[in-house]
Amino acid sequence: MKSPDAIRDRVRFLLTEELDRRQAEAQRRLPHLCSHNRRHSLDHRKTVGGDPNPSWNHISRYDGDQKVHLPVQQTMGLCFYGADSPEDWQGTICEDPIDAQRCPLFDALTSKEEVLYLFTRDTSDLHWLREHMPEVYSLLWVLDEPEVITVPWWRRVLYRLLRWNPEPLRTVDPLALPPEV
Repeated sequence: MKSPDAIRDRVRFLLTEELDRRQAEAQRRLPHLCSHNRRHSLDHRKTVGGDPNPSWNHISRYDGDQKVHLPVQQTMGLCFYGADSPEDWQGTICEDPIDAQRCPLFDALTSKEEVLYLFTRDTSDLHWLREHMPEVYSLLWVLDEPEVITVPWWRRVLYRLLRWNPEPLRTVDPLALPPEV
């Protein structure tokens, strides 16, 4: 049988893991996590005014003699950095993770304060804990205490002192040879 202090330590450990997971997720260099990235719809009309639409977005393949149309995502990611001046805006496509990993203009969508605020809000709600962190919820039920346990004070201080850096910029030298096997 575990003591109440051991159960509280386990809850603190699980909450610290959740905070670390959220911090790592917010710092990932992905297109949808950049403040400049917007989804733009593609032209999905097969015909325009009764005429075939040459810019209709589709992918087709032949399965034997039959032409099969494959589903296509009807939006694409664009970098809207500098979009306020259309003559200077480049309209760069930022769709794949490698696009964001190579982008020097990447700006994380969520700040360190937002991640901590959302974490505190979520973990103080028992209904959210029951849905998303059932182990923490069950341990709190065993303790039968009305207050929600938070991460250790030293971890919160350390979180506030650490620098908030997204993943490093990935550069590729096109002239470099692949490593020998």
